[in-house]
This record gives sequence, C-alpha cells and structure tokens, in this order.
Amino acid sequence: MKNEIIYHILTVIMNLIGLIPKHIGKVFGDFLGLIWFKIDKRHRDLTLESICLSLGRKSNNLVKLTEHQEQILAKKIFKNIAGMLFEIGWAYRLKREELPKYFKLRGFENLKQAYKKGKGVLIILCHIGNWELLVASIALTGYKSSAIYRKLDFTPLDRFIREMREKYGTCMIPLKGATKKIEEHLLAGELVGTLMDQSVDPWWYQGVFVDFFGRATCTTSGVASLVLRTKTAVVPAYIIREGFNHVMYFEPEIPTVYTGDKIKDIEINTQNYTSAIESIVRRYPDQWFWIHNRWKFKNYSLLPKKQ
Repeated sequence: MKNEIIYHILTVIMNLIGLIPKHIGKVFGDFLGLIWFKIDKRHRDLTLESICLSLGRKSNNLVKLTEHQEQILAKKIFKNIAGMLFEIGWAYRLKREELPKYFKLRGFENLKQAYKKGKGVLIILCHIGNWELLVASIALTGYKSSAIYRKLDFTPLDRFIREMREKYGTCMIPLKGATKKIEEHLLAGELVGTLMDQSVDPWWYQGVFVDFFGRATCTTSGVASLVLRTKTAVVPAYIIREGFNHVMYFEPEIPTVYTGDKIKDIEINTQNYTSAIESIVRRYPDQWFWIHNRWKFKNYSLLPKKQ
C-alpha cells in the first residue's frame, strides 16, 4: 500500500512539472544545476577531474581545454542533467501523435540498411542528451523495439520509470537474466537498445578493459559476446538537444570483427563500440553524463611488475 501511494504521488508530481512551459523549465533546470554544482563537491570534483584528463590540461589532446573552459563545461553538464527532470515531466504528458513535432530522426538510412540484414539490430546507446527520451524517438522509426534496463531498488520509482519508458511501445528487458530474452527479440526482427558507457566490475560482470579518452576503462563484454553469437547488426545511436527539440542520430553500422580467437574478438569489438561512443561524446561533451566515474576500476595487469 505504501509503495502504491508513493507511486501515485510521483505520477502527480511529474504531471504538475509537465505543465511548466519548456522555456521556463529550462530556466529552472539551469538554476538547479548551478546550485547542485556549487554544493555537491564530490560529483563536482569527479566531473572536473574527468574533463581535465579527457579533454583538458592533463589530456592527450592536441588542443586542450583551459582551466576556465573546464569549469564552464562542467557547469553545462550539471545544468543538462538537472534540466532532464523538467523535460521528462513535459514528455510524460505527450501523446504519440505529438512526437514528430518535437522529436526528429537523422541518419535513419543507416538503421534501415542494417535492418535489411534480417537479424534484428542491436543499438549501442550512451547517456547523452536526455537519454530518458530515447524511447520517444525510437517510436518514430516504426520498428518494434526493446531496451535493456537495470531495475531500481526503490520500487515506486522503478515502476514509474519503467511505465514511462514503455509508454510509446518499447518493451523493457530487465538486465538480470536478459541474454535469452534479447536473443529472442533479435530473432523476431526487433531493435534492441543497450546503454554501453558505464563502468562494470571486471570480476562480477566479466568486463574487458578498453581505451576511452586515452585511459583504460572496464566495459561490459556481454554485448560483443552476444553479437558474435547472433551475428546481428550493430548501430550506434544517440539523442541530443537542438534548441527545444530532441534529435536522434543513427550512425553507420559497426562491422563485426571475426579473427577466430574468441577472447580477441570480444576485446576488439568492445573497443570498436567504445570508440564510437567516444566519438559521439567528443562532439557533444556538454551533454554527456560526466558525473559517472567511467574509470572507476583499474587494470592492474597493466602496471609494471616488481623486480
């Protein structure tokens, strides 16, 4: 009963937030983002460090951001994330027939070419723009779609988020025990989306270390294993803000590499997927989720051995 009440309270709150005009919601989001940046030292320092090592003064870039530019970028990132709340409230009230007015597709031909291969399409996604609105954009493709998600511990919020993501027809597949279901959806000729830009524990999640912005980061090996087994096409995609609209881009298909060495194939293909995400983030660094510690786990095998 308690969870049911909390769920309905969340629904009412999001409906009320959705009544706020988009331009006013952006002002509120920017304001809250700057306050968050000011008071949350842990995430502020983590974000600034990641930017500095990836794009700024301590990066390997030929053109490096200055300390001032790093600060400006970090503030934009906090404002971007804070503003998501108001955009989600707005989108929660949208009807399916209203989607084309606010959501656009680019590179759709890339998706269609991959789909013609007849084995479904695995869409590699990342936490950029307002990724919670990806399902609204996917609905415009006309293809049946599914997406992998990690269940939240707080049941009322998990229910609300899941229902919001399924509102336009996308089927949500819980991450735990998802492999068999994913293969079934691909076999049925569906699009299956998976977010692939977060760190995983190298021991518990069987991750592999790949290069991301010049540093080793542990990334799930499950995607490459699935692709090698099913031979499905892989297409990177992302959603970004352009003014008050949201645009979803589909990149060209990433060819799968087969060398005959299973471990090597997993490493090479996982690196290719990660490199595609890095390319996207470099284009829109102010809209990526830098507050996540993408380099949390260290590859100690790369350290020099003691004599």
